[in-house]
Amino acid sequence: MSNVFFIGCTHFGHEKMYSFVNRDGTKVRPFKNAEEGDAEIAKRWNATVGKDDKVYVLGDVAFTNKSLKILGDLKGRKILIKGNHDILKPGEYLKYFKDIRAYHKLESEVLSHIPIHPISLYRRKHGKYWLNIHAHLHSEVVMSAESTDPDDAFRACTTEDPRYFSVCVERINYTPISLDEIRKRTR
Repeated sequence: MSNVFFIGCTHFGHEKMYSFVNRDGTKVRPFKNAEEGDAEIAKRWNATVGKDDKVYVLGDVAFTNKSLKILGDLKGRKILIKGNHDILKPGEYLKYFKDIRAYHKLESEVLSHIPIHPISLYRRKHGKYWLNIHAHLHSEVVMSAESTDPDDAFRACTTEDPRYFSVCVERINYTPISLDEIRKRTR
């Protein structure tokens, strides 16, 4: 039996990622540079994912053809959910990915690069929300407004919105995370 894993915003080869800082002044990524960060992500990926496992990469995988080549050394059958920085020609990605998609639906989850608006997550037929597994925000998360007053919305955002789960590498310890683990954490 194979497993299903998720990871997003690997930004392989993106040197500038290692100089970005969070709101509190700490580094977004704790590695010295892209070479060190890429190597650590690859090491953790291959220690977690088996060759027959499915891995959904939720966008912003690499900026150049040269950086994309790291995927050839990574285990799993990979599917790309295209991100805003995935600007290479489709044929370049298809050397490493089984498929490229804009989004994808699972049993009760919808996968995207950028978080989907909450109205689009509502499943009227079932009276509940899809869980949006996404990337794009790096160390940030989608917050939930406790007030319905639009003027209060930004001030009232104090808790993490349970309808969203970020698989940006910064949020998942630079290691692909399994669907089972996400479901366990979001029950």
